[in-house]
Amino acid sequence: MSESNSHRLPLKSVAIALLFAVFLGPVGLLYATSFGGIILIPIGFVVVCTKLWVPILFVWLISCIWSVVATNRYNKKLIH
Repeated sequence: MSESNSHRLPLKSVAIALLFAVFLGPVGLLYATSFGGIILIPIGFVVVCTKLWVPILFVWLISCIWSVVATNRYNKKLIH
């Protein structure tokens, strides 16, 4: 085992990231990307306060997609 491999960060699970985003919405996005969570949490709060189902669903779908994409990017950076 070389010195560079002993200090490697662990990969993130795409399945866990998706589950967090599905059940927690923008808050679950924090697992995949803190930047995305910080951006989408206030937006999600405002949208949920409107009590309109279509925008709420749209924000939840964006959270799910963003979490999968961010997790894949994170893992690719670690591998290469």
